[in-house]
Amino acid sequence: MSAFPLWEGVVQTPIDGVSFRLVDLERNSYYVIESKQPLRTLNSSMWGEGLGWHQALLNRQVDNTYLCDDPLTEMHSFMAEQGIAIQETAALLTAARVQDCGYSERVTDAGFRVCTWATVGLSNKARAGYKQPRHQLYPGTINIIVLIDGELTDAAMVNAVITTTEAKTAALQDCCIRLDTEDIPATGTTTDAVIIAATQRGPVSRYAGTSTEVGYGIGRTVYESVMASTAAYKRWIKQKTAAMNPIAKE
Repeated sequence: MSAFPLWEGVVQTPIDGVSFRLVDLERNSYYVIESKQPLRTLNSSMWGEGLGWHQALLNRQVDNTYLCDDPLTEMHSFMAEQGIAIQETAALLTAARVQDCGYSERVTDAGFRVCTWATVGLSNKARAGYKQPRHQLYPGTINIIVLIDGELTDAAMVNAVITTTEAKTAALQDCCIRLDTEDIPATGTTTDAVIIAATQRGPVSRYAGTSTEVGYGIGRTVYESVMASTAAYKRWIKQKTAAMNPIAKE
């Protein structure tokens, strides 16, 4: 796991032509990863959804009471206010603190450089295949952005989502994240989202499973970044609880 400076302003990433920018607006904070050249993207959210080409990858924080009848238009309005090109941006929305973003990077033997950013919010932990009452579900999301300096086919992009999901769940298991209602492991939250992005230059891969070079890089960086952000989330919850209960803190 590598440290990555998360302060306001532009920071160059290890991938040529790609920068990271954090903007602290309290509950409307965000970070954006910007590329001089279009990136091949696969996005699970509605903002720049599906397969496409984008030059910016946005992760925006909102209040946990956020409720909007038209989130597509609302997000586009926010982008316009911030000077972010709407058509060139793939975006995610989260109630987790973007300042607690976890980051990891790795270069594989085959020359794939993988950078991953993750923000973890665990107020609505869930387990795939396990039925939970709707009243137990609250805002909170694990958002993951994986950027690969390499060329991936469309099939490999989809495969990368599988590897990302497996690594995320492994990290949650190793952090002992369990459901609030049942003592069983959580696999994520009800609103997790992911963006896979590739520069489409350099080494080529038609697959991205755990046995491939690029898949190994994805798995390691996702695991490490989710672990780091989960630890930050736990620290924040502890501090918040202590501030609300000063007597208990003593």
